[in-house]
Amino acid sequence: MVIFKQIAVFFLASILILSCSKEESEEESNWNPEFSIAIGSTSLGMNADSGFDTLLLHLNALTGLPYWIEEIYVPMSYTMPFDMGQVTEFSDEIISLMFRLNTYNGFPNEAFAQVYFRDMNNHIVDSLFSTGALTMKSGTVNGESINSTHTQTDIVFDQSKIDALTTVRNVLVKGEISNILLDTTLVEFYPNYTLDIQLGLQVELNMSISNQFSNTNDQ
Repeated sequence: MVIFKQIAVFFLASILILSCSKEESEEESNWNPEFSIAIGSTSLGMNADSGFDTLLLHLNALTGLPYWIEEIYVPMSYTMPFDMGQVTEFSDEIISLMFRLNTYNGFPNEAFAQVYFRDMNNHIVDSLFSTGALTMKSGTVNGESINSTHTQTDIVFDQSKIDALTTVRNVLVKGEISNILLDTTLVEFYPNYTLDIQLGLQVELNMSISNQFSNTNDQ
């Protein structure tokens, strides 16, 4: 509902701008406005909220280390509600969708991220990265804490992929850290580390100024 209100306000403002511009030009021209939506954010960590198997935090009696270090990759995930239908309702005017992913790797490990777009039955409709998960450099060790490594990635969906997204109702964010080059001196601090992820959307429209004037005059 919040997304729909943002879009409605944007379109109302656009029509007002176009109406105010009527006296300046009666010739047909195209206008390509853009608006942005914050889809959601999460901090993935070694906890149940991130889909992490907390039993892996228990210590192995033989090694004295938690079981999770025996995994090659440690998976985490989070689901964000997102009704894409509220955006694609205006699909006739949409030229492209640009998803912006900001990641902050607060683990001293190489990490990976993938975003899946799912329908109301949680079936995957599409993914953000078609060639595989995004790779993130490890954070920098600063004593017991980690200086996060920031990555910003923009992915554009053109008109050929937009129609398929109309059924999307949530976004599954999956992250995982690699244990291949694990620093065992930091193991006890890992439950305090996080992989922070922010996802946003920018929508580009194609609007005909003359058509908007015509529609306004007909009413």
